[in-house]
Amino acid sequence: MAIEASESAPPEVMAELREAAAYAVKGVRDPAVMKRACEEMDRLRAKNAKLYPGADVGVDIIREMRDSRTVDILRAALDGK
Repeated sequence: MAIEASESAPPEVMAELREAAAYAVKGVRDPAVMKRACEEMDRLRAKNAKLYPGADVGVDIIREMRDSRTVDILRAALDGK
């Protein structure tokens, strides 16, 4: 599938998307690229937290629900239920 240019996506973003897609297709995990991506996600997360305080509450609730469900599933498996 070809990635087409979009009027709303700057060329540098499209270049990053193409690079990421190429890595994904090949199954390559470049530590430097992964580090840059993590740093960018952290930066965007912090920016969003300032713009929309409290918006991450849903994420915490979902994680708590998921984790408690996982614990319940593990307990049931250990109890042989």
